[in-house]
Amino acid sequence: MKARLAPIAIAIAGLSSPLPARAANEPGPVPAANGIDAIDRAKKAAYDEGSYAFCKDPPRPLGIRQRELCSLASEIEGCEGFAKACNVGDVPKEQSWLERMAEWLGPVAKGLLYLLVFGIVVVVAIPVVRALLKWRRDRKLATPAPDAPNRALVVPEAPILAEEISDAEAALRFAEEHRTRGELKKALGLYLAASLAALDRRGAIRIARHRTNGEYVRGCEEETSRTSLREIVREVDKVEFGGAPPTDEGLSRVASRAQAIVRVTTSTLLMLAIAALASGCSAPRRGADPAGDELPIVVLARNGFEVSALGASLATMPIREGDESDDAMPIVIVDVEKVPLEDEAQAHMMRWVESGGALVLFGHVQSWPDELRPRDLSADTRDIIVRTRDPYAELEDPGEEDEAAELGVPVEIKGARAARADAFAWKEARSIEVEPIAFLGEATYAAKRRVGKGIVLGVANDDLFTNVGVMPAHNAAALVTLIRSVAHDPSRWAFASAGEARSLTEVRVARAEDGIPPPANPFAALVAAGLGKGAWHALAAAALLFLAYGIRHARPRTAERRDRRAFAEHIEATGAFYGRAHAHTHALGAYGRFMDMRLRESLPRGADPVTYLASRSGADPTRVAEIYGRALEAKAGDPPRGDELAVIEELRRLLASPASGRRESR
Repeated sequence: MKARLAPIAIAIAGLSSPLPARAANEPGPVPAANGIDAIDRAKKAAYDEGSYAFCKDPPRPLGIRQRELCSLASEIEGCEGFAKACNVGDVPKEQSWLERMAEWLGPVAKGLLYLLVFGIVVVVAIPVVRALLKWRRDRKLATPAPDAPNRALVVPEAPILAEEISDAEAALRFAEEHRTRGELKKALGLYLAASLAALDRRGAIRIARHRTNGEYVRGCEEETSRTSLREIVREVDKVEFGGAPPTDEGLSRVASRAQAIVRVTTSTLLMLAIAALASGCSAPRRGADPAGDELPIVVLARNGFEVSALGASLATMPIREGDESDDAMPIVIVDVEKVPLEDEAQAHMMRWVESGGALVLFGHVQSWPDELRPRDLSADTRDIIVRTRDPYAELEDPGEEDEAAELGVPVEIKGARAARADAFAWKEARSIEVEPIAFLGEATYAAKRRVGKGIVLGVANDDLFTNVGVMPAHNAAALVTLIRSVAHDPSRWAFASAGEARSLTEVRVARAEDGIPPPANPFAALVAAGLGKGAWHALAAAALLFLAYGIRHARPRTAERRDRRAFAEHIEATGAFYGRAHAHTHALGAYGRFMDMRLRESLPRGADPVTYLASRSGADPTRVAEIYGRALEAKAGDPPRGDELAVIEELRRLLASPASGRRESR
């Protein structure tokens, strides 16, 4: 095996030979695995040649992430600017006894002054309060209050909108009150609203109802506040739109970042304004962020790695299928404290690892993919010890016994320091799948884990992958050794050949935008931008507009003709209604008036209606007169006599008798 891998070692050595006039991020000579001093010298040369500003003149005020690195400020030689920004490392000068007494009496005098002011306020306020109480008491006696119903009215609280918050400090106080009462979701919204209000007041963003949280983050003009705002928005969106329950730990992180954004003093803002005017509109200085990764990338490049940006979303990395390629996949470094990972990106990233990829995760373990199931721990020291086998041991094929004795000697690096005592442990992982590499005391700081055909290196935080974190002695060697343990892992040699050995040292670094999967279609892009609901509203409005204008311009249709009811049917319906209402007298009176009207239309001038009707029908004139008078005398309010229907029926026969019809025709 060693003889077969010897050409690969020769190829790597050839790739790692010094190149004249090489760029800062091009691979340089590879120091030995145990060459700790050589790696530190390469780091110092990279720092001196790069003119980095994070040590001498970092941006002020420092953000939350930058302040977490302040524990390393006093341990770095020549980093006075960062130490001053952290308020660390200033040696107090010698003071005389008078100055010490004045310094001691200062807080006492200030307390006495506050007490005096408080007494004056109390003396002035007592008569004013008494007068107000007397006025309210007299007013109640003069106008007694009306008795109000004893009902409780529940008024729902309106949702808190960022554009309605004008006082960021007051919003912070309200958020703390909700947090104390256990209303964590409302507290999260208030922390975000306070941060947006403070940034809007300083001109870093412009609050509007149509803008989303993501647009506020992308449009924030304060570099130091953008990272904190991104973390606040990530936590709020996880609760508001992701349905995740709010936690005390997440709320604590949001609270600290919101306070850092809001409580920027006026003097600090004035200093920033003066500095901006003095420097003009110059481009941002290279490597000014203490939590940036410019120097670690150059350190890796000077130690034999080909480092470049990922340049694509983590959700679109190509997945190896079968044995379609013999090349080793590049190592992908993801700092989860800078790269927010969405669910789709996490799932695709893990499938990529299972197919043979190599992934390095820096940052809080709570932000790692759920499939890894890490458990967060806290160590009792910040001293890092890296212990792993020599990555080049399997590449050598010694010919002498003394050289063979040196093979397999583990690489051990001591003296490196982390800024935070973070550690972790894998959950539900078998011992054959896990290989601890770095330790903080007895706790695991970094460990490898086999996932399918690939490998994952997890580091409990990203201190080593920051500009300040790589500066202490032996920290650069610890970083390079961790990445080498992944690059030269035995599982990756199976994919490499002597002609493709360069692929083992290819490193891709993910950026903040790479954790967001690209939209699959234009509508998905609108949804990702927070315009999904607006797009549905626009679609519904377009449909309604089409119907409103289109229906009026449609071809006219002939109205359907409906058969009208016969007059006899109306008469029968009216009679049935009268029968159900027992309005017999009303029916007789109405029919009598109808009969009189029809009879007078055909009556000769001067003729008597009774005589005319009797002559037409051939009936007895006395009977006709009796029936005719009975019908005309009937009123709607008269009590029924029981003969109403018989009278109506007899009148109908008189009007419709054949004799009257024959006479009328003559």
